[in-house]
Amino acid sequence: MTWQVPPAGAPRWFLAHGQAAQFGYTFGGVYQGPQYVEAKLDFSSGPADPRDLVVQWHGLENRAVFGGAQDNYIVGIWNPSSVDIWFHLDGGGVT
Repeated sequence: MTWQVPPAGAPRWFLAHGQAAQFGYTFGGVYQGPQYVEAKLDFSSGPADPRDLVVQWHGLENRAVFGGAQDNYIVGIWNPSSVDIWFHLDGGGVT
């Protein structure tokens, strides 16, 4: 099973140079088992090389919502590059 978040054709996520942030994704609130995640560059604010995204950590978030609980996957990503980056996540289930 493979997936892409945001889906192809949707606006990409943004991470400024030197910044780190948490990003979340879900499968309709349904836990799908451990997920392998890779941050993939879509475009950047300049041609600086290297243009890197580092996945710092993976996690699960279980939060209460009306009608029950919802499981979300969360991932911490760092942009050590000297340019701003727009990206998406590619992943799949870990077997």
